[in-house]
Amino acid sequence: MKSKKLLFKVGLVVVMVLAFSFQASAAGTKWRLQHSWGAAENHFFEHFAKIVNEMSGGEIEISVFADGELVSWDMLPNAVGAGTLEMGHTHPDYHQGAVPVGELESVPYLWRTMDEEMAVIYMYGLGDVYKEAFEKRYKFKVLGFQADDCGALMFTKEVNSLKDMKGMSINILDPYATILNKLAGASSTYLGPEELYTALSRKVIQGVEYGGAKAMYDMSLHEVAKYFLLPRHQVAYFPFYFINQRAWDKLPADQQAILVNAVKANTLYMRSFYAQKEPQALNEMVEKHGVTITHLPEEEIDAISLETLDWLKNDFASKGPYCKKAADICLKALKDFGRLE
Repeated sequence: MKSKKLLFKVGLVVVMVLAFSFQASAAGTKWRLQHSWGAAENHFFEHFAKIVNEMSGGEIEISVFADGELVSWDMLPNAVGAGTLEMGHTHPDYHQGAVPVGELESVPYLWRTMDEEMAVIYMYGLGDVYKEAFEKRYKFKVLGFQADDCGALMFTKEVNSLKDMKGMSINILDPYATILNKLAGASSTYLGPEELYTALSRKVIQGVEYGGAKAMYDMSLHEVAKYFLLPRHQVAYFPFYFINQRAWDKLPADQQAILVNAVKANTLYMRSFYAQKEPQALNEMVEKHGVTITHLPEEEIDAISLETLDWLKNDFASKGPYCKKAADICLKALKDFGRLE
C-alpha cells in the first residue's frame, strides 16, 4: 500500500512539472533589451525584436528600452551579465575603461571604406577578439557585431582647422580625444545621449560626435550645433548585441541560431538605413536648418592619421594581450590593403 501511495505521489509531481513546463513553453520567452542609444533610434531594435519573434514563431518576445530607461549606459553590460536584464546592445568603445580593447572602435581615420572595416571585423578576426574580451569581463554571451552609422563632428562655432578647436570641450571618446588634445589643444568629455542637447545649448560643450548626420539630426543637435565637419573620421561603428549567459544556455539550439542570425539580418537593415538617410539628413540640416559644412585640410587629416598609427603600434598595443592581438590584426590588414609597407 505504501509503495502504491509513493508511486501516486511521484506520478502527481511529474504531471505537475510537465504541466508547468507546458505552460511556460506556451507562454513563450519574454525578454527586455536595452540599448545605449537615444529613444529616437528604438526602431532599429524593434526591427531586431520583430525578426526574432517571427523566426521563432512567436515564442520569443523582446521589449525594447532606450538608454537610461532601465539602467544607465555605463551599467548596461553589468546588468545583463548579472541577469537584471536579459539582453543589451552597446559599443566596444563605450566600455574601454573596463575592456581596453574597446578603445579601438573610436580610432579616427583608420579605415577608408566599409569593405575594409567589414573585412577586419568579420574576416581578419577583430570581432572575435572583441567578443572574447567582453565575454571574459562581463560573463555574458555576445551574439554578433553589426555595422551601423559613421562618425562625424558638429560644433557650436565654425571649425575649418585643428587650431579652431583650441580650448573647446568636445564630447568624444579616446583615442580621438587624446589626439585632438595633442594636436588642437581641445579637451573632452563623454555624456549620455539624453544630455547632449542641453550641454550644447548651454555651451558646456562646444563640439559633439554622436554617430553621423542622421543620428545627430534625429536628436535635434543641429538646432544647437550649426557646423558639420567633413570628412567624417569614422567609416562605421560596430556595436554588438549580447545576452545573459544563463538565458542563452537555457535556449534550444534552434532558438540560439535565430538570435545570431537575427543580428545579421538586422545589420543589413541598419547599415542600409544609414546609407540612405545619412546624405538626406545632412542635406536637410543645410537646406532647412542653416547648418554650415566645413572641411579639415588634407594635411591635417594626414597628421591625425599618423597619430592614429603611432597610437595603434605603441600605446594601444601595450595595454594587454587583447589589445596586442587587435593591433596586429589591424596592421596586417592595412598592409594587405596597400596602406602600409
